[in-house]
Amino acid sequence: MSIEHDPAFEEVTIAEVREEDGGWSIKRSDGWSFFVPKTSPVVPAIGMTARFYGKGIGFVVRGLVIDGQTVFYRTEAQQKALAEEESRKREQEQKYDFKKNRAAMDRRYRALPEVFQRRLDKFRTNNPDFRWRFEGYEMFCCEQAVVIADAMLAKARSETQAAGMTVEEVAAIYVKHFHGLEWEQQKLVVPAISDGHSGNTFGCAVTLAVQYLSVPENVVKMYGAMAPLVGSEEYGCVPKGVK
Repeated sequence: MSIEHDPAFEEVTIAEVREEDGGWSIKRSDGWSFFVPKTSPVVPAIGMTARFYGKGIGFVVRGLVIDGQTVFYRTEAQQKALAEEESRKREQEQKYDFKKNRAAMDRRYRALPEVFQRRLDKFRTNNPDFRWRFEGYEMFCCEQAVVIADAMLAKARSETQAAGMTVEEVAAIYVKHFHGLEWEQQKLVVPAISDGHSGNTFGCAVTLAVQYLSVPENVVKMYGAMAPLVGSEEYGCVPKGVK
């Protein structure tokens, strides 16, 4: 199917244009933004009509026409082939990076508390591809959970304990309080916390820290850090085919 006969498009007006390195960021009349590369045959301007090809908001844009001039265009088949090629290249890069960093990853694994090692062992057993696909992400969350838990344990040990509560129980309460602080305050409370967190990795690290302090065995049982994004079976939370 050629672009002239492709019915899968929507037209909007360009409401805002901002020049950036390598192109322009345009804001559509419906509020969504898109990046237009410098290779575009037309410089986008406010008021121009932009035609986006694809399934709509939330899906890949496989074609863009501005003011009647084609910026880029791919058929559905071409887009699928491109996605498959990019996926193949990412897989190659991930496998290469894992092979290069495997010794360091093994050292990081051995440095973790035993219950976190068993957590990683579960994912490795359930998913033969876990190590090169996901282990770096999961390892980071586990390490950061230990950093948070250790900081809160140190704080709990330095203070008078509440009657009937263990130091671990007090530390778990501190972790929950820590989670609700602003980032600047969190850095003051746990200076060793990484600046490289996403919302997902931070939330997972905090949850793991609480479980590590209160019910350590739950560290092994908890779903994987990226399971909400790729699925529990795909990540290795459970063996494939087990419901």
